[in-house]
Amino acid sequence: MIYYISDTHFGDERIMKLSKRPFWDVDEMNNVLIEKWNDKVSDCDDVYIVGDFALNDQTANAVLNGLNGRLHLIIGNHDNLSEETLKRFSTVSQILTINDSGRSVSLCHYPLLSYENSIYGGYHIFGHIHNNTADIAYKITENIPHIYNCGVDVNDFAPQTLDELKNRKNDK
Repeated sequence: MIYYISDTHFGDERIMKLSKRPFWDVDEMNNVLIEKWNDKVSDCDDVYIVGDFALNDQTANAVLNGLNGRLHLIIGNHDNLSEETLKRFSTVSQILTINDSGRSVSLCHYPLLSYENSIYGGYHIFGHIHNNTADIAYKITENIPHIYNCGVDVNDFAPQTLDELKNRKNDK
């Protein structure tokens, strides 16, 4: 199975306030994110982290020890991790297109209007904008088919499959 998630911001107390996350403290946030992750993901699953994984190397390494799956990082604007930490991911990319059950999926931390195979029915999965409805990209991407925000703040703080992202958007 392939899962997508972004903007976990493990260890980052600041993001709790900015995104109005419903946690008492950063430890609770980290624990809930890890629990929800591991409830869905098995060790043989692939998880594409579409940016902004953790506050720093120390937090990233501690969290990586407890997460299920083969982890692939798409670099986000807050992923200032050392080479040593980055080597712990199965792959690390700035932008990447993968095959998910015969569907072309382009991954980038930032929302894109045009991406590989966009004119051929491809999909784009992104993060960065969290649950910020004031961001113009939030409004635009809500109305474009095949483009999905996999940020934890709009996806129950858990990794999602492509079908789950599609269903969530269609239900709105």
